[in-house]
Parts: sequence; C-alpha cells; structure tokens
Amino acid sequence: MRSFSCFVRSRLNDERGITLVEVMIATAILGIVMLVFTTTLASMQQAVVAEDVRNRLNDQARLALADLDRQVRSGNLLYDPASETEVVEPFGVDAESFMFRVYTQTKYQETDEPRCALWLIDDDRRLLYRHWPVQEPDDATDWRVVAEGVVNRETDTPAFALDPAGRTVTVTIEANADLDHDPTATQSFSASLTGRNTSFGYPSNVCQDLPSDMTV
Repeated sequence: MRSFSCFVRSRLNDERGITLVEVMIATAILGIVMLVFTTTLASMQQAVVAEDVRNRLNDQARLALADLDRQVRSGNLLYDPASETEVVEPFGVDAESFMFRVYTQTKYQETDEPRCALWLIDDDRRLLYRHWPVQEPDDATDWRVVAEGVVNRETDTPAFALDPAGRTVTVTIEANADLDHDPTATQSFSASLTGRNTSFGYPSNVCQDLPSDMTV
C-alpha cells in the first residue's frame, strides 16, 4: 500500500489536475473550518465585551458607594427611605426604599456649603444624583447619572434602609448589564454607612422639601 505522501506526489505530478468532486470537497471542508473559526471568534469577542461592560458597571457601583459613604459620614441628618411615599416626577416611580436624602457637610471643594443630597434609582436602571442648597430646593442641580444597569427595582431589593436610631443607612446596589437574558449575572454591592454628626439633633425641615420638578 502506498503511503499518503506518495499519493500526494503522484497527484501533483498527474497532469490531469484535480477533479470537480475534489474541488467541491475541499471547498466544503474550508467552509466548515471558516464557520467554526468565525463562530469561535465572535463568541470570544462577545465574552470580552460582556466582561468589559460588567467591570464598568461594577466600578460605577463601587464609586457610588464610596461617594455615599463620604456624604453619610459627614451627614447631619439622614432621612428615612421607608418614609419616602411620594411618586417621583418626571420618572413616575415610587420613592419608597429607592430614594435617599441626606443633609451633609461633605466638601468636594473648599467653597462648598452644607447641602441637601438626593439619590434615586429610576425605572431605566440608573442611579441618579442631585443636590441643592439648604432650604432652597428649586436651586437644585440637574440629575446626574452615577451608575447604570442598577436593577434593584426589578429584583425587589430595597436600595436604602435606615436603622431605627437614624444614624446608619444600609445601601445595596444590584447591577446587571443584561438582566433579561442572564439574571444569574447580577452583582450585589452593599455597605452600612454611619453618620458621625447625626446625634446633634438637626431640625428635619432643612431638606424636607423636594425640588418642584419632582412633585405633581
């Protein structure tokens, strides 16, 4: 029996060339190889993109917790998220356990004055933030998107909960870039944040009123 190499050499030396059947077989094999290659490459690219998005959402959640910690630690008054019973406009969402107000003295710049800070999860899976000068809610800043892919409302997970003493707020942020197709990929970030100045007894009306564009 001739070896395979001998067969190949004989075919190469054969002036008859390659038959149509052989061309079709070779083309089919090449097509299968290319299909497997492109499918594998596409899967790898999708995995890389998904991992990049997941890391970005996780970083956003961690930075939001760090910012909240800073505000609460310098906070004078923490409002109970369970008492936020209004519907927040223009989003049309319930505020209870998904909105948090804090009267804080934290300073991002030397010229910053104490402020009313407000955090909210809307129905577009965004964690939003705005603030205003004490007792001047209509001078509030525009909403700023702090984190995306926040799915607390869909998972029925309260984002903010205040302890009975009114000093420690538990913040839970659940993030998932594709909750509809991969709910098991949800990442949960939680922290208990305590205000150092809340025992001084500040009046509750300092940040009691919301900006007029948030109420009906």
